Amino acid sequence: MEFATLIPGILCILVMLRGKTPAALLNVFLPVLLLVPVDYYLTVRPIPPINMIIAVMLPLGAGMLVYDIGRWKLTRIDLWVLLFFFSRGYTEYATGQTSAAILSYFTVLATGVIPYMVGKLLIEQNGIRVKFVTRFVQLLFIGCPIAWYEYVRKSNAFQYFWSHFYPGQWSGWVTSVRWGFGRVAGPFSQSELAGMVYFAGLIFTIWLGYRKYKVRNDIASSSKSPLKNPRLVLCVIGFTLLTTQARGPWLGTILAMCIAWVGLSKVPKRRAALVLALGIIVGIPGYYAARNYASGPRTDYGSEKETAQYRAQLIDNYLPIAQAGGAWGWGAMGYPHIGGQASIDNEYLLVYLGGGYVGLGSLLLIVAETILVLIRQAFKTRSVRDRHFIFSLLGIFMGIAFTLTTVFLGAQNYELFFLIVGWAQSIKAITRSEMLPERAEAYNMLNQPLNMRVYT
Repeated sequence: MEFATLIPGILCILVMLRGKTPAALLNVFLPVLLLVPVDYYLTVRPIPPINMIIAVMLPLGAGMLVYDIGRWKLTRIDLWVLLFFFSRGYTEYATGQTSAAILSYFTVLATGVIPYMVGKLLIEQNGIRVKFVTRFVQLLFIGCPIAWYEYVRKSNAFQYFWSHFYPGQWSGWVTSVRWGFGRVAGPFSQSELAGMVYFAGLIFTIWLGYRKYKVRNDIASSSKSPLKNPRLVLCVIGFTLLTTQARGPWLGTILAMCIAWVGLSKVPKRRAALVLALGIIVGIPGYYAARNYASGPRTDYGSEKETAQYRAQLIDNYLPIAQAGGAWGWGAMGYPHIGGQASIDNEYLLVYLGGGYVGLGSLLLIVAETILVLIRQAFKTRSVRDRHFIFSLLGIFMGIAFTLTTVFLGAQNYELFFLIVGWAQSIKAITRSEMLPERAEAYNMLNQPLNMRVYT
């Protein structure tokens, strides 16, 4: 049964032979990414363990080398990405773990490098931005009602179903309970990780709901499409986000929505200044309130306050150890554990521990460069709809970057993170001359009925 893992990879190859890489991205990669857990593997020695998303990424990466690599344009962020991925394996090699280094390089190739290539080569260059976002939202919408089962029954329906194909394997995750209900993880392993994917879908849904152009052809291609009623989609995904009961993604959602809101303004710099001012006014007192909330000894284990205290103590306990790791760190599992804190619920601290100054520095450069690129293109573009999208993507990325202070970068979020990093490099601002066809199109659409409700 484990060989069912290879079926998506075979489908990916067949689709690429008929429709090349964009079709494989939409019809194979996204369904596997958003509906299949990454916790079950095909293990055949001496091949590294392969899950379904890796089975798709490997042929998709090969397809991009054949069909799309000619469009690659070198950018500065390529260097930071290369340095980050190099550090992931070299840290293991430097500590004498050669086999772990090989496995690490294989993993980052399949789940990091290839998604980065996907974002940089396949979406904007092939003009499938709307199709990609629509398919992302549709698949997330389909999975939400299934995920609700976990909220009520405290059992993950996705894990239960896929476990039948992998007898003897355990995903390693159990449903945690808060306020008497299960914390929904869906196919994304853990509730905080699920929350990041769901708020990305929420922001994408809002952007689709605001779009007033080509909606008949691009978005509501089917008379039964749920995107004909974006309020329904928004409510379903929003409710699912709430059922994760994950405070980090909730705060990330607020940040993402505020940033995306900037893109709707005709004077975005003024609104950006307003959002920044509100962020300072609310953020500084909020930081001190959170620090006071997390102070004191840990009691009532498993409560909301205790988990906040746990994360605060991680910094105190592990920062000196990370600093002692030097340039390349301790390796993924080589650092000593302090105070019974085996789970490092902070991606930046985890990278610092495992990858040292090089790993953390390259990750921070990736985050900073991606944010700057998106901001530059957002303010440069002359199209309001394009600006709204870029600020929406910026909001998603900054929301994820913020949430990573409360959780590790794992499951499908690893692919999503680096896909957005690559996507940001390929977005080009619409110039004033390119606005003329868009205005003519908008004029022609005024007297045509829309197939989507528009939020105001």
